[in-house]
This record gives sequence, structure tokens and C-alpha cells, in this order.
Amino acid sequence: MSDERLTYQQVAALLVLRELGAAVAHQALKNEWGLDLARKNRDGLVDAKLIEMEIRARRAYWYTITPAGEERAIEEVHRGVPVSSRSGKALALLYLRSLQRAKAATPAAEEPVALPTSEMSPPEVEDRIREAYTKITPGAGRWASMTRLREQLADIDRDLQDEVLRTMMLDGRVDIEPVAILGDLKPEDHAAAIVIGRKPNHQFRVGA
Repeated sequence: MSDERLTYQQVAALLVLRELGAAVAHQALKNEWGLDLARKNRDGLVDAKLIEMEIRARRAYWYTITPAGEERAIEEVHRGVPVSSRSGKALALLYLRSLQRAKAATPAAEEPVALPTSEMSPPEVEDRIREAYTKITPGAGRWASMTRLREQLADIDRDLQDEVLRTMMLDGRVDIEPVAILGDLKPEDHAAAIVIGRKPNHQFRVGA
């Protein structure tokens, strides 16, 4: 059965059983989840050993998912499961949860990540700020974008950047101001702003 696609009802039943992690009555699947496992769907899952079925009092069917069934549920999620209108929000949520778990269960190839460093001293950070200013400024004494500065200092901790910039401003070594027309700003400009006195500032220029 591994090569055959499961029906929507079969996949949905596996997702519910996997999420609940306990035996579920046939009537509960029908009443609470909108799933009515017809004999063909039920027998297919049992024959493939994806679920186990138990007949209890008053000939009530109870279903429990097997380890193979849990794996098959994830396999079907990877393939793509059409979530029908009958599923409602509950099954759609289970589907998304299964997607997340399947992704988490698959280790991604690790790549070296350059982490921001806060081991630099404030004087070293100031030197980097001055160096960046000469690269991005349109001319000496001209205003430059904080967005461009953040790009140049991507390897330096953001809090350390702000601390040094505020110190430089208080000592008169840098001017920091908001732009005149906020409507011209892009989302990345707002994200790069330095907040001083609860006011976001988007441009700077280095003085002495």
C-alpha cells in the first residue's frame, strides 16, 4: 500500500490519531472530526498495519495508530494532502502541525553562520563606524543612511552599535537625526533606525 496514495479520509484519520496519541472511537471520529471511515478506508488502513482496530462494547470500533501509521502520515504530508472543506479548522491545524513536525524531524544541512560579535571595544566600533561613513557618505559632512551603516556593521552586535553611536552623539562626534519625510522610508529603513528619546532616527553624519 506504500506506493498507493491514501484517500483524504484515511490521511485525515491518521493525522487525528497521531495527534491524540490514544485509541479513538469510530463515532468520535465522525462526530468530533467529521470523519466517517467507510469499511474500504478502514480495512485498507488495517491491512497495511497503519492502524489497529478493536471492537468493544455494543460493537463499537476503536482505532489506534501504529508506528508505521505515524510514519505514513508524515510521508503523505510530504507528498501534499488536499484539505477538503469537510475537514474544518481542526484538521487544517493538524495538517500544519504535521508539516512543522516533519520539517523538525528532518535535520537540515548545517552551514557556518557568522554570528554578530560583541567582543569589540567601543573605540574599535567607533573606528568601524567612521570607516563605514567614508564608504557610504555622498561627501564629507553630508548625511548618510542608517540603513547603509547597519549593512556595513552587520557583524557587530546591534546594541553595541547603538551604545557607541549614542556616546559619539553626546560627545559631539556624530550628528543623528530623523529624516524630514517619513513617507519616503522603506521597511528596512524603519528597522535600521536608532531610537533616541523614543524618537527613531534614520540618518547620521560624522563630525570631528
